[in-house]
Amino acid sequence: MLALRAHVSLLLSSWTLLACGALLGEWIGRDAALLASFAAATSLVAGSRPVSWGEPLRLRAGLCALAAGFASYPAWAAGIAVVGLALDLPWRRATPPGVGSPALALATLVLAPIFEELLYRERLLPALREWIGAPLAIAATSGLFALPHLEPWNVLGTFLVGLMLGTLYASTESIGLCIALHAGLNLACLACGIPPVRLALSPLASVGFGSLLLAASLLWLRERRSGRLASSAIPRSPETAHG
Repeated sequence: MLALRAHVSLLLSSWTLLACGALLGEWIGRDAALLASFAAATSLVAGSRPVSWGEPLRLRAGLCALAAGFASYPAWAAGIAVVGLALDLPWRRATPPGVGSPALALATLVLAPIFEELLYRERLLPALREWIGAPLAIAATSGLFALPHLEPWNVLGTFLVGLMLGTLYASTESIGLCIALHAGLNLACLACGIPPVRLALSPLASVGFGSLLLAASLLWLRERRSGRLASSAIPRSPETAHG
């Protein structure tokens, strides 16, 4: 219970920093304020205790997960649109493609995935899972992940993506995999626009290609895990054991 209270306190402190960043936008500019708030929140979460990174993520598995996030974006956009229209959400103005300023790119592509995955998946999800079980913990952390995004379409999209990321983390315990996939989705939003208008596959091709890339990343992660387990199980000779 004490651990859960500490994580809730961390959550509220992080949200306070994000709110302060929104207020600072009037004085230092939106992009600079976003970078400052995410940098502060990332430092707070990462510095609160050592990060449980889980299975080390090989470069090829991480790049594959990043590519899976980028490739799957059109399918996510289409699915979110279907759900949003079914919920009768008011249509939002499209966001044109373009990475924007270096500050926005750094905040969106690096700091946001690290901060949000550490907070919602690596910290809150395991703590809540002990009390309410994995399915409810995934749903609850996805809701908390979505709330700060405020705009209805952003809240819906973030919640649905959070369900996927929470399930992925609960299945693999690899926070690096979640960060890479999250960063790929964010990169696609900036590069392709919202909804995607360039550099994007069709939704159907997006499902297939994104799934293949994620499967390859999971396979490489599993191979590394199996190799580590096998090497640790090899008995050592007496000479080796005693150095």
